[in-house]
Amino acid sequence: MASKPSASALADNSLPISLDSFRLSSEAWSILAALLAAALAHKIWTDHKFKLPPLVNPPQPFDLSGAAVKKDFVQRSNELIQEGSKAFGGEPYSVISDTGRVIMLAPKHVDEIRNDPKLSFLKNTEHDFHAYLPGFEPFGAGNAIQILIMVAKKQLTKFLGKLPIQIIPLSDETAFSFQTVLGDSTEWHEVGLGHTILNVVSRLSSRVFLGPEICRNEEWLNITVMYVVDSFIAAKRLRIVPKPLRRIVHWFLPECQRVRSHVAQTRSIIQPVIDARAREKRAAVEGGRPIPTYDDAIQWGEKESARSKYDPAIYQLAMAGAAIHTTTDLMTQLILNILPRPELLAALRSEMIEVLGKEGWAKTSLYNLKLMDSVMKETQRMKPIQSISMGRIADADVHLSDGTVIPKGMKVAVANTSRYDPTIYENPLEFDGYRFLRMRQTPGKENQAHFVTTSPDSLGFGHGQHACPGRFFAASEVKIAMCHLLLKYDLELVPGSDSSVQVHGFSLNSNRGAKIRVRRRKEEINLESL
Repeated sequence: MASKPSASALADNSLPISLDSFRLSSEAWSILAALLAAALAHKIWTDHKFKLPPLVNPPQPFDLSGAAVKKDFVQRSNELIQEGSKAFGGEPYSVISDTGRVIMLAPKHVDEIRNDPKLSFLKNTEHDFHAYLPGFEPFGAGNAIQILIMVAKKQLTKFLGKLPIQIIPLSDETAFSFQTVLGDSTEWHEVGLGHTILNVVSRLSSRVFLGPEICRNEEWLNITVMYVVDSFIAAKRLRIVPKPLRRIVHWFLPECQRVRSHVAQTRSIIQPVIDARAREKRAAVEGGRPIPTYDDAIQWGEKESARSKYDPAIYQLAMAGAAIHTTTDLMTQLILNILPRPELLAALRSEMIEVLGKEGWAKTSLYNLKLMDSVMKETQRMKPIQSISMGRIADADVHLSDGTVIPKGMKVAVANTSRYDPTIYENPLEFDGYRFLRMRQTPGKENQAHFVTTSPDSLGFGHGQHACPGRFFAASEVKIAMCHLLLKYDLELVPGSDSSVQVHGFSLNSNRGAKIRVRRRKEEINLESL
């Protein structure tokens, strides 16, 4: 008897695999040509109607598709933003990015735009990641994403409010993860830093989001890693295709086929857990027993949905995508900043020993890791996840107080340049792990110095109503993981290993190819017994 094909196989095999059999009639080509002409006419009309801020990287006359200027932007984005900010003295300017023209604002505009309802965060993400196409739904603004936002703002905050009860399973999962990934050998051995941290963070996040049933499921852990990787690659490939053609071309791109496969696999993993829990609840009701509850994102999603329909697979992929790779990037860069500074490493260990030795995994423990908090914030200041913040698309024409007009449909962002402003930060080009610890001890600036605090001078998490709602969980997760890593292992950079920041368009990525050497050490405190 033939075996039943997997969900992922069905996702791929139901699609055409090449363009060889695909032909467009002359009428179809005429329609597409008309659409492209209309798009060009709209662009010319918009540029004429509104005096858009000047371009810092105008395309060459014969670069009709914009491919050359976009390629140059991907490679030189940091330089272009610095050039624009310097040349225009903090006034608005524009750049042609790999996702289109973007009006760049200075940090002084943050408070004016941060809560403007006419500037859409979700539509900006939808635009950049083609959320209208199958497989890219986790980047959209559908019901599952709205539920995710509510879960992050309400349920995840309640979860953290239950500390220290919730620290124990997270700490236990951290111990298991590092033991699995790094082992117990007391001999020096080499590992890839980025892969190691990604593996650990995906396990920790899955423990909170999906509970013990799935957090060690290797198929799911692979999906959480590869969905984001494949979707970013697929989105990049699609951006070079004229928008009217994307609804057709995406069916044939291997990267897009993989993205759809990940969604199908996610459904095959998540749905059985949801069905099993539903059966348990029905049985409890029928037997007159208390209905079981689960303190994880599956349960939170059901609660926030208020019985409205949503796709749990899209919801879980969106949550994993939002949490895992950004936290991995932060923690990877954090380690790359600590290891060349042995005095800082020793001071961090001393703080952990003092705080945990006195308080254990108490609610105040993570708060009192103040040097670690400072090093995390300094790491984010020096290398945020992007060189811009507060990316939006205008739902309607927006008129700023200085006369700048952001036309409907135009992309806008804030250049994250305040992080290097010497009037805000002393010696801003130097990494100083104690910078925010000193600020925390300065009257009137105590709260500004916290890792999770946002402001026009600290835009790593954005600012305003769309500031990252998961930053409080990320801060706790990283601190717990760093306690296990630094107290249980000796670490050093492999000589000659490249730890430079990887720039790709607006993205500033930690170097996940960096190599470190590790060996097990005897921790001063038994973290599993706290």
